[in-house]
Amino acid sequence: MALSDLELTVNLYTEGEQFFDLLKAAIRDWRNSPWGHERQRAGYAVELYRRGLNILRAHLEETRAKAEEGYFTEEDKRILSQAEGRLAYWEKKLAELIGS
Repeated sequence: MALSDLELTVNLYTEGEQFFDLLKAAIRDWRNSPWGHERQRAGYAVELYRRGLNILRAHLEETRAKAEEGYFTEEDKRILSQAEGRLAYWEKKLAELIGS
């Protein structure tokens, strides 16, 4: 087994709520810690959070573009709208956490 085989995958559709919740808690709990290693962990959590949001945003933009080119049912619109709402929610939570 090579070190490059050590990967972790998070499905943001099925596990996104827990993923962002865990990162939110880590950021909140460690960002003002007197311990440098905990502040570093909070910084890494912010980085993972942003990467997750960027991946989710890109996927939703691509999905919307593809859907609008072809068959786009009301159910498709509802699911996409719901996913975009969750993205906006998590973006807002990150902004609140980091003060921007």
